Amino acid sequence: MPYHTTKADCRCCCCYWLILTSREELDSRHRREMAMSPALVFPLFSVTSMSKPQPTADGSHHTPREQVPCDLLDRDTQISPEIEAAISADPPLGCQLLGSGESAEAAHYFNVAANATPDNPSVLEKLATAYHRSGQYLPALRTYDRLIELDAATAEIWSAAGNALTDVGEYAQAIAAYENSLQRDDANPETHHNLARVLYRLGEVEAAVRHMEFALARGAGIATWLSLATAVPGCSQSDLRRILEVRTRFAAKLAESVGPLQRPPHVPVQCRRGEQLRVGYLSAFFHSANYMKPVWGLINHHDRSEFQVHLFSDSPQGSSWQGYQRHPQDQLHETNSLDNEQLAALIRSAAIDVLVDLNAYSAAERLALFLGRPAPVTVAWFNMYATSGLPGIDYLVGDDQVVRPDEEAFFTEKIVRLPLSYLTFQVDHPVPPVVPPPCLQHGSLTFGSLVAQYKITPAVLDAWADILRRTERTRLLLANTALKSLHNRRYVAWQFTRRGVAPERLVLCGPADHVAFLKYYDRIDVALDAFPYNGGTTTMEAMWQGVPVLTFDGDRWASRTSHTLLHRTHLAEFVADDVRQMVELAISLARSPDTPLRLSDLRQQMRSRLQASSACDTPALARSMERFCRAVTNGVRYFG
Repeated sequence: MPYHTTKADCRCCCCYWLILTSREELDSRHRREMAMSPALVFPLFSVTSMSKPQPTADGSHHTPREQVPCDLLDRDTQISPEIEAAISADPPLGCQLLGSGESAEAAHYFNVAANATPDNPSVLEKLATAYHRSGQYLPALRTYDRLIELDAATAEIWSAAGNALTDVGEYAQAIAAYENSLQRDDANPETHHNLARVLYRLGEVEAAVRHMEFALARGAGIATWLSLATAVPGCSQSDLRRILEVRTRFAAKLAESVGPLQRPPHVPVQCRRGEQLRVGYLSAFFHSANYMKPVWGLINHHDRSEFQVHLFSDSPQGSSWQGYQRHPQDQLHETNSLDNEQLAALIRSAAIDVLVDLNAYSAAERLALFLGRPAPVTVAWFNMYATSGLPGIDYLVGDDQVVRPDEEAFFTEKIVRLPLSYLTFQVDHPVPPVVPPPCLQHGSLTFGSLVAQYKITPAVLDAWADILRRTERTRLLLANTALKSLHNRRYVAWQFTRRGVAPERLVLCGPADHVAFLKYYDRIDVALDAFPYNGGTTTMEAMWQGVPVLTFDGDRWASRTSHTLLHRTHLAEFVADDVRQMVELAISLARSPDTPLRLSDLRQQMRSRLQASSACDTPALARSMERFCRAVTNGVRYFG
């Protein structure tokens, strides 16, 4: 039976508790229109077990005035005549401070006001807002909790509480807050959008998309369009036609909201013999060494006698770029302080011939750059696994595995197919050594996945649960950022429980620094891929740590990124035809007595065999990309 959350009278440790109730009891139009998320069975604002709040922009954790107590019920705060006058001012000084962005100071005054007028909902709501805006998440949640205890929580307060929970990564608890808000106002598009965001982060992609579409039908703006355009390639219910429709409509809405940039003319660049071609790469992630494996593999092997490399970096200023081998001729441009008009002007002033975008939808603030064409030839590579929908991107670089000829109609860009994997990679940063598979000691397999939680959709859970139910003593290890939260872990465990998998079969781990995170692979025998949004970086890292990845040939680019890598290595046998065959392969591995020694042999030879494969032939990747750049700047069709 489906369940939903409702209020219980039980109070403990200043936490609002939830109990299960039949969803059929919630008679509302909103509940009838869409399938909602499963219930939570734990405290909503469980502040003692919450993740540590993230620091504010300057790295600090604000405290309004030194020595001001966080507890809004502290009666020791003295009310001076000046403070009393400030409280009674019209508007109160706290409101003035809040309106001017001085949230920490506003929290001080509203804290005093809360002591002067205990349990005043209007004051408590403003105090919670001030705490939240100043980055004091736990006091904010305690204050929202008090409003709920007083039965004074409006739809707006529930929604604001959901926002605070989202900001600290408590997505499972935020679902309950937003759903309580929608019980009171089920037509609010902003709340639907915010609920969609947390559902998406927990892998409930189809439900998230429904809420986004619901919000858009009720007038939601460009932020919801962006969320939908970002999420839709990972929605199994959205086919290529739907992805194209959503992304082109988003591009049109984006153009309406920001206006087109000045568009340089699209004319082929005729390069004289011996003249260097100027190629620019744009990224906000040059500082993320683990993420840049294909990028640095390509850039480090560019022929500098033929190509002048420009790097346009939105990475944090002064950050180190581990893995990049800087050439004296390379031009580095720090661009994170530039708006899109300024960046377009910089690119034109550098006389870039080919601009390669490495961001895609991972750096949403740069999407508007490609409403126009900032260089004569614009290319998306590495991070774009569906059409961009943007009129300013000419080419999308892939390979034969990820885009089939009959799918090209669903792209606004011309498709370029490299003769090797478009994700060919090279590891040039510190990583742990490969160790023997854990099944040699345990006697049974541990499956695992270190993909982001938003990729672990209900269909993925169904497949993984099927594997665990049909094998004995196997376990599943998951690790990602969302699982730092106790309540998010409980949410994931509950999803498996309702699929017949006991919690003790799961190992749920939070994030860690990169080397420690990679050491999770020491505890995994076989990695399981997600779908329809495969691993990319995750698949490279699993292989490099000696762990084969079970995947299948999916129905779209996003569900073939692992295939294009494995296909070009000695691990091609781990690519199934479909999800059912992938499940059967996993079960066969778990049941076979030969698997431990087979995996041990694979691990011992993994890195040497990868390095000998085309999946790690980054010099060949560079030559292929260079041929492409030469061809398109001379108006020649590129065939790989």
